[in-house]
Amino acid sequence: MRYALYVPGFGPSLGDPSVLVSLAVEAEAAGWDGFFLWDHVVVPGDPVVADVWVTLGAVAARTSRVRLGPLVTSLGRRRPWKVALEASTLQRLSGGRLVLGVGAGVPQDFSPFGERVSRAEAMSEGVGLVRALLSGAEVEHRGSVFEVSGVRFAPVEVPIWVGGAWPRSVPFRAAEHAAGVVPATFGPDGLVVLSPADAARLKADFVASGGPSDGDVVLWGGPVLPAEVAEYEAAGVTWMLTDGGAEGLEELRAFVAAGPPRSGV
Repeated sequence: MRYALYVPGFGPSLGDPSVLVSLAVEAEAAGWDGFFLWDHVVVPGDPVVADVWVTLGAVAARTSRVRLGPLVTSLGRRRPWKVALEASTLQRLSGGRLVLGVGAGVPQDFSPFGERVSRAEAMSEGVGLVRALLSGAEVEHRGSVFEVSGVRFAPVEVPIWVGGAWPRSVPFRAAEHAAGVVPATFGPDGLVVLSPADAARLKADFVASGGPSDGDVVLWGGPVLPAEVAEYEAAGVTWMLTDGGAEGLEELRAFVAAGPPRSGV
């Protein structure tokens, strides 16, 4: 099992990119395996938002080991060719530590700007297009959402995690192009921690939809990470995400400094 911090990049403190970079540096020093950021353009009630790609570029320059990436980027909003260029650049800058999380996105990032694209369809089509653009081949694409003609980017390997609400089908629309799945399951109070049995069912759904049998399964582990690590590993889970349930920046820094669960073993 690998453990990663999953941090929102908005609000008075976490909307400051320098704060996010310092947290990533502290996370690496404390032994965390990953540092991932939410990706939004608009956050109702929080006008201070840090752009995820600019911030991750700084994180990559200040760290050397920790895996990093956006969870998740909407391909309908940012456009596959822009995401491919950003991912290619960040992968080279980070020395191969980027994982690209993609998803359909949320209405708040579309509707204020008059966007009318089908978010799920843009994800389904966009993942294959991103993979094609990163392959190094010349791309000719005529789809229902996107068109690309005669474009060639330098080949760069970037693993892609597909995300979306589960048990709905969106996370699996592009499973054949993915290296892993990062589902979101919601209850009345927000994100829900899946049980090992549900995680095994999720993994089976992902593989049945064309995902690799050895792909990553990345779960939200809640503010207090589950103790049943062996059961989750047996279900195919490879990563657990957490924010520690911190109420403020100093509490979050203390949680980060304590390191992941295995650090005391």
